[in-house]
Amino acid sequence: MVNSGVQDAIVAFVDSLRPNAQMYHDMYMNGLYSFVDMQSHLLTLLGYPPVD
Repeated sequence: MVNSGVQDAIVAFVDSLRPNAQMYHDMYMNGLYSFVDMQSHLLTLLGYPPVD
């Protein structure tokens, strides 16, 4: 069963994000890097060897 109204809404939403796709990608990567860096520091404080 196909609901073309929902599909059209999804397509419109994705199309609205395209002009800012690089900004969203950069925000995601910066957040991911910050999280991993914080976890690395936490594990180092707990006695695990640092990860390069």
